[in-house]
Amino acid sequence: MRTKVAMIACMFVVSMVLSSCNHSKQSSNSKMEDNKMKNEVVTSNEPLFGLGESISANFTGEAWLQPLSSVDEYDCSLYNVTFAPGTRNNWHSHAVGQILLCTEGIGYYQEKGKAARRLVPGSVVNIPANTLHWHGAAPDSRFTHIGITPKVGENSAEWGDPVTDEEYNVAVKL
Repeated sequence: MRTKVAMIACMFVVSMVLSSCNHSKQSSNSKMEDNKMKNEVVTSNEPLFGLGESISANFTGEAWLQPLSSVDEYDCSLYNVTFAPGTRNNWHSHAVGQILLCTEGIGYYQEKGKAARRLVPGSVVNIPANTLHWHGAAPDSRFTHIGITPKVGENSAEWGDPVTDEEYNVAVKL
Protein backbone atom coordinates (compact mmCIF):
# COMPACT_ATOMS: atom_id res chain seq x y z
CA MET A 1 0.00 0.00 0.00
CA ARG A 2 2.80 2.41 0.95
CA THR A 3 4.48 1.78 -2.42
CA LYS A 4 1.24 2.58 -4.29
CA VAL A 5 0.80 5.81 -2.31
CA ALA A 6 4.42 6.79 -2.97
CA MET A 7 4.08 6.10 -6.71
CA ILE A 8 0.80 8.05 -6.91
CA ALA A 9 2.43 10.95 -5.05
CA CYS A 10 5.43 10.83 -7.40
CA MET A 11 3.14 10.80 -10.45
CA PHE A 12 1.26 13.78 -9.00
CA VAL A 13 4.50 15.72 -8.54
CA VAL A 14 5.57 14.92 -12.12
CA SER A 15 2.19 16.02 -13.50
CA MET A 16 2.49 19.28 -11.56
CA VAL A 17 6.00 19.85 -12.96
CA LEU A 18 4.84 19.15 -16.51
CA SER A 19 1.80 21.39 -16.02
CA SER A 20 4.10 24.14 -14.76
CA CYS A 21 6.38 23.68 -17.79
CA ASN A 22 3.42 23.93 -20.15
CA HIS A 23 2.01 27.01 -18.38
CA SER A 24 5.44 28.67 -18.35
CA LYS A 25 5.94 27.87 -22.03
CA GLN A 26 2.51 29.34 -22.87
CA SER A 27 3.26 32.48 -20.83
CA SER A 28 6.68 32.74 -22.46
CA ASN A 29 5.19 32.30 -25.93
CA SER A 30 2.62 35.06 -25.40
CA LYS A 31 5.36 37.37 -24.05
CA MET A 32 7.48 36.56 -27.09
CA GLU A 33 4.54 37.33 -29.39
CA ASP A 34 3.97 40.65 -27.61
CA ASN A 35 7.65 41.51 -27.96
CA LYS A 36 7.78 40.43 -31.61
CA MET A 37 5.04 42.98 -32.24
CA LYS A 38 7.39 45.56 -30.71
CA ASN A 39 10.32 44.22 -32.79
CA GLU A 40 12.15 43.05 -29.65
CA VAL A 41 13.94 39.75 -29.30
CA VAL A 42 13.54 37.79 -26.06
CA THR A 43 16.10 35.20 -25.06
CA SER A 44 16.72 33.42 -21.80
CA ASN A 45 20.06 32.17 -20.58
CA GLU A 46 18.50 30.35 -17.65
CA PRO A 47 16.90 26.91 -17.78
CA LEU A 48 13.21 26.80 -16.86
CA PHE A 49 13.94 25.97 -13.19
CA GLY A 50 17.21 27.91 -12.92
CA LEU A 51 20.80 26.78 -13.26
CA GLY A 52 21.40 25.61 -9.69
CA GLU A 53 24.77 24.79 -8.15
CA SER A 54 27.84 23.63 -10.04
CA ILE A 55 28.55 19.90 -9.77
CA SER A 56 31.70 18.14 -10.87
CA ALA A 57 31.79 14.68 -9.25
CA ASN A 58 31.03 11.99 -11.84
CA PHE A 59 30.88 14.47 -14.76
CA THR A 60 33.20 15.35 -17.64
CA GLY A 61 32.72 19.08 -18.28
CA GLU A 62 30.52 21.67 -16.57
CA ALA A 63 27.15 20.73 -15.08
CA TRP A 64 24.68 22.25 -12.64
CA LEU A 65 22.11 20.72 -10.29
CA GLN A 66 18.90 22.39 -9.12
CA PRO A 67 16.90 20.28 -6.61
CA LEU A 68 13.15 20.56 -7.27
CA SER A 69 11.39 18.25 -4.81
CA SER A 70 12.29 15.55 -2.32
CA VAL A 71 9.36 15.05 0.04
CA ASP A 72 10.14 12.04 2.26
CA GLU A 73 6.59 10.70 2.13
CA TYR A 74 6.73 10.54 -1.68
CA ASP A 75 9.98 8.51 -1.66
CA CYS A 76 10.73 10.27 -4.95
CA SER A 77 13.30 12.92 -5.81
CA LEU A 78 13.06 15.46 -8.66
CA TYR A 79 15.98 17.58 -9.82
CA ASN A 80 16.98 19.71 -12.79
CA VAL A 81 20.39 18.97 -14.34
CA THR A 82 21.95 21.29 -16.92
CA PHE A 83 24.96 20.17 -18.98
CA ALA A 84 27.25 22.61 -20.81
CA PRO A 85 27.93 21.65 -24.46
CA GLY A 86 29.90 18.40 -24.63
CA THR A 87 29.39 17.61 -20.93
CA ARG A 88 28.29 14.14 -19.89
CA ASN A 89 28.11 12.12 -16.71
CA ASN A 90 30.07 8.93 -16.03
CA TRP A 91 28.74 5.47 -16.78
CA HIS A 92 26.36 4.63 -13.96
CA SER A 93 23.29 2.63 -12.97
CA HIS A 94 20.41 2.99 -10.53
CA ALA A 95 19.21 0.08 -8.37
CA VAL A 96 15.52 0.82 -9.11
CA GLY A 97 15.83 2.96 -12.26
CA GLN A 98 15.47 6.60 -13.23
CA ILE A 99 13.28 8.79 -15.45
CA LEU A 100 14.53 11.75 -17.50
CA LEU A 101 12.23 14.49 -18.85
CA CYS A 102 14.18 16.57 -21.37
CA THR A 103 13.34 20.27 -21.27
CA GLU A 104 16.03 22.19 -23.17
CA GLY A 105 18.70 21.74 -25.83
CA ILE A 106 20.00 18.60 -27.46
CA GLY A 107 21.43 15.69 -25.54
CA TYR A 108 22.20 12.00 -25.73
CA TYR A 109 21.40 8.89 -23.67
CA GLN A 110 23.28 5.65 -24.14
CA GLU A 111 23.05 2.24 -22.53
CA LYS A 112 26.25 0.19 -22.50
CA GLY A 113 26.51 -1.89 -25.69
CA LYS A 114 23.71 -0.02 -27.51
CA ALA A 115 23.56 2.94 -29.89
CA ALA A 116 23.06 6.37 -28.33
CA ARG A 117 19.65 8.01 -28.47
CA ARG A 118 19.37 11.70 -29.40
CA LEU A 119 17.27 13.69 -26.92
CA VAL A 120 15.33 16.91 -27.54
CA PRO A 121 12.81 18.87 -25.45
CA GLY A 122 9.88 16.57 -24.78
CA SER A 123 11.93 13.37 -24.90
CA VAL A 124 11.23 10.99 -22.02
CA VAL A 125 13.74 8.31 -21.02
CA ASN A 126 12.68 5.44 -18.76
CA ILE A 127 15.91 3.88 -17.53
CA PRO A 128 15.48 0.30 -16.27
CA ALA A 129 16.93 -0.84 -12.95
CA ASN A 130 20.63 -1.73 -12.92
CA THR A 131 21.18 -0.55 -16.51
CA LEU A 132 24.66 0.88 -17.12
CA HIS A 133 24.23 4.16 -19.01
CA TRP A 134 25.27 7.81 -19.40
CA HIS A 135 23.55 11.00 -20.53
CA GLY A 136 24.73 14.45 -21.45
CA ALA A 137 24.80 17.35 -23.89
CA ALA A 138 25.51 17.39 -27.61
CA PRO A 139 28.88 18.93 -28.52
CA ASP A 140 27.26 22.16 -29.68
CA SER A 141 24.24 22.53 -27.37
CA ARG A 142 23.51 23.02 -23.72
CA PHE A 143 21.14 20.31 -22.47
CA THR A 144 18.74 20.26 -19.52
CA HIS A 145 16.62 17.46 -18.12
CA ILE A 146 14.51 16.84 -15.08
CA GLY A 147 15.68 13.68 -13.36
CA ILE A 148 13.25 11.61 -11.35
CA THR A 149 14.55 9.06 -8.87
CA PRO A 150 11.73 6.83 -7.60
CA LYS A 151 11.99 4.82 -4.38
CA VAL A 152 14.88 6.97 -3.16
CA GLY A 153 15.31 4.84 -0.05
CA GLU A 154 16.35 1.80 -2.09
CA ASN A 155 17.55 3.41 -5.35
CA SER A 156 21.29 3.85 -4.91
CA ALA A 157 23.41 4.97 -7.85
CA GLU A 158 26.54 3.01 -8.74
CA TRP A 159 29.07 5.26 -10.50
CA GLY A 160 31.60 3.87 -12.94
CA ASP A 161 34.31 5.18 -15.23
CA PRO A 162 34.06 8.40 -17.23
CA VAL A 163 32.72 8.15 -20.77
CA THR A 164 35.87 8.47 -22.86
CA ASP A 165 36.16 11.06 -25.62
CA GLU A 166 36.25 8.18 -28.12
CA GLU A 167 33.01 6.64 -26.72
CA TYR A 168 31.36 10.07 -26.70
CA ASN A 169 32.45 10.94 -30.25
CA VAL A 170 31.15 7.62 -31.60
CA ALA A 171 27.87 8.07 -29.70
CA VAL A 172 27.24 11.57 -31.06
CA LYS A 173 28.78 10.69 -34.46
CA LEU A 174 31.51 13.34 -34.52
